[in-house]
Amino acid sequence: MNPNIEKWIVKNYTELRTIAKKITKDSDWTDDLLQDVLLQLYERNEIKLKSLDDNSIKYYIVAVLKINWYSKTSPFFRKVRMESSKYTELYDMIEVPDDNVFDDHRLMELIENEWTETNWFNKIIFEKYMILGSLKKVSKDTTIPLSSVARYIKETKLTIKNNTIIKFNRE
Repeated sequence: MNPNIEKWIVKNYTELRTIAKKITKDSDWTDDLLQDVLLQLYERNEIKLKSLDDNSIKYYIVAVLKINWYSKTSPFFRKVRMESSKYTELYDMIEVPDDNVFDDHRLMELIENEWTETNWFNKIIFEKYMILGSLKKVSKDTTIPLSSVARYIKETKLTIKNNTIIKFNRE
């Protein structure tokens, strides 16, 4: 990375964090987004800017922040937000009885454990479903019949849901 850009980042880190907060609308992802973008910048061999004045550097970093936050093909989205959305989708499926007092973190941990134990085929189909957003797109992408894709997704959800509830109730 260019030493001028590095110095600018160190000097203006607080301002970058504020900008990242505005971009993410003060979500829990603010620090993750900023750190991931900074890591991307550090890993780049050369950053080509017309000039290395403060405004050019700031504009460039803000553009990279926005692209990583809003683009569904960005490295940040693929690494962090998409992975998290898988667990959120699974978490939303689980219906915990109201009479049980539970810890959200523990429930997410159980879901993550069930996800890791899911067979590779169902995992791939479910991940494609999460990325593409529809059964029809998964069917077209994989050339697996639509009814089979629907059955695999339903089986995966039910298996994770049932196993999570069983483990949760044991605790």
